[in-house]
Amino acid sequence: MSERLKKKSTVATSSIMVFPTDTNDYGTMYGGRLIEMMDMVGGICARRFSSHKAVTASIEDMQFNKPINRGDIIELESRIIYTGRTSMVVKTKVTREGYDEDKEVCARAYFVFVAMDSEGKPIEVPILEILTEKEEKNNKIGAEIRKRQALEEKRFEIELNENL
Repeated sequence: MSERLKKKSTVATSSIMVFPTDTNDYGTMYGGRLIEMMDMVGGICARRFSSHKAVTASIEDMQFNKPINRGDIIELESRIIYTGRTSMVVKTKVTREGYDEDKEVCARAYFVFVAMDSEGKPIEVPILEILTEKEEKNNKIGAEIRKRQALEEKRFEIELNENL
């Protein structure tokens, strides 16, 4: 077996304006629409890091803390914070700005992606290089997220098997 490559974290970003079709009756962005965008940017980040197709395995600890209004500009930023053998934890943060260019964090989630080979089977990903104290802190959070996600996988399998 060959030695796994080590690689610095990758980042993917996207900026968009929130249009009326993205919002509910209150003029705030649909949560599901935001999650979809976060998943796409996270997937780009995972693909860049792994150099393979990547699929979403789970969304962990999705937090909405500020409303996003029609006309706001949002910026989505995803970065790899932890890697397992075939999985990657991607932290995706969303900031919004109104008309004054002040930015505030309005949402954050951790996405677990799995890299896939050309036959649709999980494939090893590079080992994440940790270079800064901030990366070390995020890596510890990522390890906790991945551990919790593995427990949830087992629970879901039990629910499926027992038709709960």
